[in-house]
Amino acid sequence: MEQDTRADKPDATAGNEPEESSTYPDIPADADYGEAVSARSPGGESAAAENHRTRFFSWLNPRTLMRFPLVYRLSMLITVLVVTCMSLLGMMIIQHQTQILHTQINELGKTLVTHMASAAKEPLLAEDHLALDVLTTSMAKSDIVLGTAILSLDGISVAQAGVVQFNDGILPSERLTELLRSSAATTEWRWQPFSTGSRVLPTTFISPVSFRDVIVGYTLITFSRSTMEESVQQTVQAITGATLMMIIIGIAMSYAISKRLSRPIDRLMNASRAIGEGQYQFRFNERREDEVGQLMMAFDQMAEGMMEKSDVKDALSRYLSPKVAREVLSNLSNVTLGGKRIDGTVLFADIVGFTEIAENIDPEELVTILNRYFTHITNACEINHGAVDKYVGDGAMLVFGAPEPDPDHCFHAVSCALLIRKLVDYENQKRRELGLFPVHFRLGLNAGSMLAGNMGSQERMEYTVVGDTVNMASRLSTVCNSGEIVISRDLYMMNGIREKVVACEHQSIRLRGIQSPVTTYLVEDLTAAYQEVIDEQFLAILSAEEVSSI
Repeated sequence: MEQDTRADKPDATAGNEPEESSTYPDIPADADYGEAVSARSPGGESAAAENHRTRFFSWLNPRTLMRFPLVYRLSMLITVLVVTCMSLLGMMIIQHQTQILHTQINELGKTLVTHMASAAKEPLLAEDHLALDVLTTSMAKSDIVLGTAILSLDGISVAQAGVVQFNDGILPSERLTELLRSSAATTEWRWQPFSTGSRVLPTTFISPVSFRDVIVGYTLITFSRSTMEESVQQTVQAITGATLMMIIIGIAMSYAISKRLSRPIDRLMNASRAIGEGQYQFRFNERREDEVGQLMMAFDQMAEGMMEKSDVKDALSRYLSPKVAREVLSNLSNVTLGGKRIDGTVLFADIVGFTEIAENIDPEELVTILNRYFTHITNACEINHGAVDKYVGDGAMLVFGAPEPDPDHCFHAVSCALLIRKLVDYENQKRRELGLFPVHFRLGLNAGSMLAGNMGSQERMEYTVVGDTVNMASRLSTVCNSGEIVISRDLYMMNGIREKVVACEHQSIRLRGIQSPVTTYLVEDLTAAYQEVIDEQFLAILSAEEVSSI
């Protein structure tokens, strides 16, 4: 009667644990799958894989992440938080569910094996093998029970059904003693039947059969943990699905929230970009009551202040030379009277026969003529790195080497004079074509030491240059004829001027207040190597004036 009466259960010896090696010959039964795969890899990681890994981690560099727009960084941060929270929650649920199932199986196994031990006392003492077979078979009919067995005191199988954890119907007494000493009196093992080829993880529960405190045998019940594993897998799938759903929802919501949060920042960036490009009229139309609204209001006030400063700068540049205006604006807290010695060149240009012209035309027409010619003079001065000091009636005073130092101030001044003469000739030609009278200028230049700074009073001052050098330039402009450019001998003898300027000795003149005669030179042109400079400047000024007149 010791034969297994269940036809649908495999033989105990057929499901022995060693049979597992037939399907996985080179991986031990208790080996981790990841370790096995690593052990099978003959060459390790390739250089390409290492390169991909390096490039992947380079994306995690904080400097690289800071290049992304703020909306994407906020979305990534919120997504990471959602994924982390859902992963931790899923791990806690899975662990808790596993513990509950494990506890339920242990409690059920202990209860059934204890009940089986109680029912097997009398048949075991009476050696009623038929009753023992019926008992083991009936207990093994459950879907979660793989096998049952009743053992004698020596560990020999008296009756069994299904799969149990021993071979040849014998469980060594040492193994029994070891199992019974354990707190739960259970053992977990692996079994792989030939029919399905899939692994089963059984748990065997053992209980002694006692009669009047004397152990007469043992009962074994083997449960399958597949149900528990399936439940855990279902839980993992549910948690994974919920996590993926939450990630998708989190990404969408985080992007929407980040977009809304970063929208004011984007507007501030656009505003700062507009201010950087000089568009000081930019204002925020949105009104907010939070910190961002206060920042927008402060930004509007800053833009308004910068626009006022820009307007002041533009207006000041019209009344003063742009260089002088920049000097004043950069030193508003220290605008004082006085000056410093500099080396520079002064150019005086005035109209020949201005009194007669003023008597024969209307004041409005006279102002139009002056403005037209002074525009040419101003453009010629600026393109040669000079500054318009002042307009005095029909004349203009130009300074080179102040307020900003210029090592080539002499050459730039002479070039400016030649360019002014060429522009005046061009303007006179246009006037003749219109039947109007021409206007001629005479130009005098001198170079040397002079005092440059703020002159006047604390209530009203102007930036100018004074000294004998300036007075000499003014006198030279009064002794030359129409269209002539007269320079002093000191200017002509400056380093580099004789090599660049074509001039001839003009005359020696006596000036009031100066005892010795003053030798002058008449400038004709620049040398061949520098004539193209005047032509290029002439065309550039005409192009700029045509554009501004459109």
